[in-house]
Amino acid sequence: MSNLRNPVAAALIAALALAACSKGPPPPPPPTPEQVRAAQAAERMKMYDQMRTTERWDLAAGLGDDIVAKFPGTPAAAEIGKTLPDIKARVAAAAEARRIAKLWTYNQVKEAKGTQYTAYVLAAGSPAQEGPERVRLVLRQHPEWGQSVYLLRDESGFVCGAKCQVSAIFDDEPAQLLPATKPPTGEPALFIDPDVAFIAKLLKAKKVQIGTQWADRGKRMLEFEVSGLDLTKLPNPPKK
Repeated sequence: MSNLRNPVAAALIAALALAACSKGPPPPPPPTPEQVRAAQAAERMKMYDQMRTTERWDLAAGLGDDIVAKFPGTPAAAEIGKTLPDIKARVAAAAEARRIAKLWTYNQVKEAKGTQYTAYVLAAGSPAQEGPERVRLVLRQHPEWGQSVYLLRDESGFVCGAKCQVSAIFDDEPAQLLPATKPPTGEPALFIDPDVAFIAKLLKAKKVQIGTQWADRGKRMLEFEVSGLDLTKLPNPPKK
């Protein structure tokens, strides 16, 4: 019996030894919560980078804020923090450009000899509804009368003799006096006569302030935000 047992025992020992030798390395430990968060943030950062590459700044800003808030301390959050301020600045600049552009209103009306084009912007503080406090700075191209620049109130009007002047301040430049006239037909308007020069200055300015004398309310300094003017909507400038 001992002769039979010994070969069996030897074979069993050999099998156990072979099985022990055939085992691979132990499985890696499961990822830590920090590693899981870092991986999730890195995955979301891929979308953030895609939004940046395609210049979809609004979406990139929102996604970047979300990643930084939900995954603070991760490499992705740190990397996003380097580019997010620039993206937010771009979003703010685009929003401001849209706001400024919307201040202008454009119209075109068919006339007997062509089309009249106008663009106007309300003075700061002017009410949207009609009334004596509402003042517009108007740029007009008329098929017969040509180009004009004028201030227009809904009621009353401006004080101006046969010849008068208004002061104009473009941004931070010194004030300059410009010749002005009232329309002989009696509208509550005041024409700024050097229209070509005025518009040239307007196109380079963010704001213009115009000093006026109101027929019913005395001196008023009017301020207009003008940088959003789209001159392509006034397609017939004078040939001067």
